[in-house]
Amino acid sequence: MAIMPVEWGKIREYAAATANARAEYMADPKGPIPPTFLATVIFWDDLERTFELPEAAEALDGVGLTRDVRRLLSLEQEYVFHGPLPRAGDVLETSARFDGVEVKQARSGPMILVRFAVEFRSQDGALRAECLYTSAYLNPPRADEPPAADTAVAAGQVAS
Repeated sequence: MAIMPVEWGKIREYAAATANARAEYMADPKGPIPPTFLATVIFWDDLERTFELPEAAEALDGVGLTRDVRRLLSLEQEYVFHGPLPRAGDVLETSARFDGVEVKQARSGPMILVRFAVEFRSQDGALRAECLYTSAYLNPPRADEPPAADTAVAAGQVAS
């Protein structure tokens, strides 16, 4: 869990960076967040810990997957708001939730879909929003295989 203060300056920066500089974000010191602002949770919370939750570890171990978030590809994020958008000055508490794993066969091999969520609650415990993630391991490392060595290519070289 992390504490995520919603700061007006960060709302303004995010709105400008995403070409969404509407007056309600830029001029109102108590203005609402842009709907995708909650993606900044990665600066406040370690989402890798989601894969260490007991239910996640059991599910991923059950499909023989070695957990390595460096090989995880983000496919989709959905934001669900429960009431009005959070506003500058609010303080949100985050918590992670593991929603499941699914194995699909692709032409190049198995693809493991992983679904998890981050819940955002006000300090009184009310659920304000959720970010629902779908990510995938493409050609996932198997628990019975040694991990692949990281490869680095020096400047001017071509990877083979």
